[in-house]
Amino acid sequence: MALSQAFYINNRIKLGETLDNNSMAIIYSGREIAMSADANYPFFTNNNFYYLTGITEPEVVLVMIKNSQGIITEKLFIEEADLEKEKWVGKKINMAEAMLLSGINEIHYSKKMSKEIGPLEMLETVYFDFKVPQHQSFKTDDEALKVFLRKSELKDLDPIFSKMRIIKTSEEVGMIKKASTITKKAFEEVALALKPGLYEYELAAYFEYLVKKEGADGLAFETIAATGENATILHYVSNQSKTKSGELILFDLGARFNGYCGDISRTLAVDGVMSPTQEKAFNIVAVVQKELIKAYKPGAVMKELQELTKTLFLEKCSESGFLPKDNDISEFYYHGIGHPLGLDTHDLRPEGDLVLLPGMVMTVEPGLYMKALGFGIRIEDDVVITSAGCDVL
Repeated sequence: MALSQAFYINNRIKLGETLDNNSMAIIYSGREIAMSADANYPFFTNNNFYYLTGITEPEVVLVMIKNSQGIITEKLFIEEADLEKEKWVGKKINMAEAMLLSGINEIHYSKKMSKEIGPLEMLETVYFDFKVPQHQSFKTDDEALKVFLRKSELKDLDPIFSKMRIIKTSEEVGMIKKASTITKKAFEEVALALKPGLYEYELAAYFEYLVKKEGADGLAFETIAATGENATILHYVSNQSKTKSGELILFDLGARFNGYCGDISRTLAVDGVMSPTQEKAFNIVAVVQKELIKAYKPGAVMKELQELTKTLFLEKCSESGFLPKDNDISEFYYHGIGHPLGLDTHDLRPEGDLVLLPGMVMTVEPGLYMKALGFGIRIEDDVVITSAGCDVL
């Protein structure tokens, strides 16, 4: 079991409290996507569905109904076993397994969904996950359900999930810490293997092997292994270049553990020795990150921390002789200072200015990108906001 059954039960209770009376919420795990005529892409479940159930299989539907008295009924719909299909792709989750994971007692087969939901005419509002990827959006072939949905007031669950998921429980923080620990341990081995003449993709593949060896689900995101000027491209993932002596290589990588992501960035000299210019820029990034970690605390506003980052970079770059054009630091620093971390690498967050609160898990990732000098440098760590400040995971 990924997290405790109580975790998923409590999340559904919190969701239920936000729903209108006489409403229904439909949350769908997702469907598989064809990669070719005879193969599918690896399935990845809707994280909001996982957050409520712990289930990671396709074609599972959670329905929560809140009546006029505010009483919640939970129903889970799974696919019926197909013995012939099981010979090819293995068994699907059964009712007992789904109940054990989720703590939901009323479980039915999907073909009975319309009948088991009950009288639809009593409901006024239907909640859906509107902002999930298309393959995770609910669809139905049931005509009666289609007619009802067309007549209903539809509301988006995304603002609700954003407020719920931004604050992590101690259980969730433990999962993120484990993902981060696996990430760091694997990276240490990659760093030992680094030398001139290796391809970026070799280092990325070695990292993926190492995190899986340590028990991770796999990668939290596609590994960035960007040598030389490639590191000035923030989301460089082609990883086709060969490492060269005298260059830096920027790694942005993370393991996923029980659904939760780690996310760190490190910058190394390919041959183990930085030039004076490279070392000067690296030290600026390291000092700025230390200052920012001190500033990550309850009440801090991410927008203001971003401005602080720009101020620190401009000051320290100017002192060190790195002069941006027109005194505009965005020539060297052109991304946000951090983001929420959780089930998604860039986890859900409420709209508007984000004010840090205890229980939030955030990244701290200052970077300098100097294309003219042929390098990019980023140092990133994951922190949990505490009542007193933050702790690095």
